[in-house]
Amino acid sequence: MKKLIYILVFIITSCSTSQKVTQLSEQEKELESIKFPKPLHTTIENGAVKKAQFIYPFQRIKASLFCGGHEIALGTPKDGLATVYISSSRHKTEGNIWCEYRFNLGKVEKKIPVAKYSIVNANYPLRKLTVPKKYAKLSDEAIERWKRESAHMEKVYAEVITDHALFDSPFKKPLNSKITAKYGSKRLFNDMKHSWHSGIDFRARIGTKIPSANRGKVILARDHFFTGKTVIIDHGMGILTMYCHLSKFKVVEGDIIPKGGIIALSGNTGRSSGPHLHWGVRVNGHWVNGFTLLNEGI
Repeated sequence: MKKLIYILVFIITSCSTSQKVTQLSEQEKELESIKFPKPLHTTIENGAVKKAQFIYPFQRIKASLFCGGHEIALGTPKDGLATVYISSSRHKTEGNIWCEYRFNLGKVEKKIPVAKYSIVNANYPLRKLTVPKKYAKLSDEAIERWKRESAHMEKVYAEVITDHALFDSPFKKPLNSKITAKYGSKRLFNDMKHSWHSGIDFRARIGTKIPSANRGKVILARDHFFTGKTVIIDHGMGILTMYCHLSKFKVVEGDIIPKGGIIALSGNTGRSSGPHLHWGVRVNGHWVNGFTLLNEGI
């Protein structure tokens, strides 16, 4: 009986190994047949996003796209093309961002370069602000609250939609009012605390209706210490938009919102020097200048 079991295990193992060898052979043949184009070479400002279309010639091979060492939302390639959104960190002021396909052939990791983005320094300015003391010199209680909120935000960011888009039209800025603070500026609060501005501030009287910049899913609608009442919308493809310092929510977490759908009323909550809307855009892990996303269409 034991002999029979050993024989069956041997046969099953042999079949499994044979299938893996056949699959590996097919992947190797596919790789040999692909003629990769010369990598794209272009520029990108720090704190910007650029839309790109890369040839995706794989069928049997499952490849992921990495840019600057970070995995990028690849979506579902169509007709041999992958549409992606490349973002650059506000803090990386020089050097290059290499984009490459990565995949495994057996136990060997392969890397195929597809693009190089040379970073152009945007030279963001310094801005001084005055806010209530509790937002510049934090109490122990405030620090603990900020830590809890930050930990929850990391969980939110880890669950963004990357395999498809929820939108099918270009993004639109939430308001047409005056810009009171641009993206990227270094900030000094009460001549004490340093920070930087990760979004764009629009003038907005308290109670102004705030629309979504595009179709998406509400993944956060909560009151936070620094950003006040805050809404975050996941649009898919690694793209999030954030709306801060609100006075009243018009949505709840889990809602699917159309482009232009009203999500909240503007306010002056959190660390704010006056009534306004802070609009942030996060693409594949980087807070970027939202206007660069508007310029990229879909």
